[in-house]
Amino acid sequence: MNSCPFCGAREVGRIGRERYYCRDCCHEWTRGGGEVKIYEVMSDGSVEPLITECEPISRVVSRPAVRRAG
Repeated sequence: MNSCPFCGAREVGRIGRERYYCRDCCHEWTRGGGEVKIYEVMSDGSVEPLITECEPISRVVSRPAVRRAG
């Protein structure tokens, strides 16, 4: 994957099989089976799903990035 599906940044790294991390917005995501799932990285290192419903990726990218205070 060449860019973050959440913020569009190109500073992404692969952290596992089909698992990626964005250095700009600090989100992780997985892709597989034609679906992308985005996770927020919490201050303790755990991850929580950011999007619970299946949404088209074009809607995800158009959302403004909002970070939680952690």
